[in-house]
Amino acid sequence: MTAFDRVKQLLDLFRHSGKHRPRHRKKPKRQAAAVVFRGSGDTREILLITSRDTGRWIVPKGWIEADEDGAQAAVRETWEEAGIVGSALPDGPVGHYRYLKRRMRRGDAVCDVDVYLLELIEQKARWPEKGHRKRKWFPVAAAISLVGEIGLKDVMRDAFHSLTPV
Repeated sequence: MTAFDRVKQLLDLFRHSGKHRPRHRKKPKRQAAAVVFRGSGDTREILLITSRDTGRWIVPKGWIEADEDGAQAAVRETWEEAGIVGSALPDGPVGHYRYLKRRMRRGDAVCDVDVYLLELIEQKARWPEKGHRKRKWFPVAAAISLVGEIGLKDVMRDAFHSLTPV
């Protein structure tokens, strides 16, 4: 499959109506993502972790379980994937984006992701996925440039542009 075909396939997930329906007709699955930060003003940094499959830089993200809301899921995923204890800012998600989750066994899934800002409380030396991921703090602009999902980049940029210096 060429790069053009891949882009066309992704666009088809979001723009069909009438007779021409995309192959993925299931309701988008919900996930929560955490953009964890520390510091203030010009010294503020964002935590990024590596994905388990390709090693690209991402933010903690995962499924929202039945007994939790999006903020609770973001806090849980941050602990499991990065060993970070954080506190979600009180105003709910700062934005959302959609992406295609590639799954070999169960088929691809369209995911709607609510993004929450979490302030660092504590960074642990051991955590559940330590052997599978790396974590690193980056200045805000650098972190935004390293993240691959365009929708997430936009949410992060808007959130930190509007976040008042502390």
